[in-house]
Amino acid sequence: MSDNPYASPVATPAAIPTVDDGASIDGVPFASQNRRLVNFLVDNVMVQIVAGGVAGVIGEAFVETSGGQITQDEVATLQLMGMVVGLGVVVFYFVLLEATLGVTIGKMLTGTRVVDAVGGKASFGKIVGRTFARLIPFEPLSFLFGDKTTGWHDSLSGTRVVHTRAARR
Repeated sequence: MSDNPYASPVATPAAIPTVDDGASIDGVPFASQNRRLVNFLVDNVMVQIVAGGVAGVIGEAFVETSGGQITQDEVATLQLMGMVVGLGVVVFYFVLLEATLGVTIGKMLTGTRVVDAVGGKASFGKIVGRTFARLIPFEPLSFLFGDKTTGWHDSLSGTRVVHTRAARR
């Protein structure tokens, strides 16, 4: 501590444990890379199904209102609308499920859950940040580098995914 009464306080932040240490949060181990892969695959299939259904309904309505004939400009408009719908479904799916339940459908299947860096319920802001970090190009490949169970969307938002079924055994 400094003798200067006007010096800024200094705090040493607690290190966030990584799975490489064999670490856990309050005895709950981090989810393995395999479980995270299953989460990714299941959740992406769910998002594709929902987005495809919504985009299909919008596209069909668009074609019906145009009398069954659409121009190249209208095709481009439909493609843009499809991208916007897809992004909207991604954000809605992850924010809704992770902010309210702490899990997505993929996480329910694998017995994993999203928590904050100290094992508590992740805040709405952290979930929103986590969701938008998923949109970073090549973000799914971030699991191949560094800590094998922490992706960029985890580290940037201060969240972790833990294996809750392992803790109950």
